[in-house]
Amino acid sequence: MDRRNFLKNMARGSILVGLGIITGKLLFEEKTADFCEYHFICSKCKQLSACKLPEADKFKEINQLNRHIQ
Repeated sequence: MDRRNFLKNMARGSILVGLGIITGKLLFEEKTADFCEYHFICSKCKQLSACKLPEADKFKEINQLNRHIQ
């Protein structure tokens, strides 16, 4: 094996190991309570009443104000 093939194989191996680590982290990472599945579209969220994110608090406050005005 010459130097060029060795370096090429090392680069490929490093890329594969990196992709494996990133994929494993994304698949097996535990989601925290501060995670939003709906990308902060609070009007469609089924867990809005229990959500503790600041965006949800703002949405709830605005909705309460709108209900009192109407």
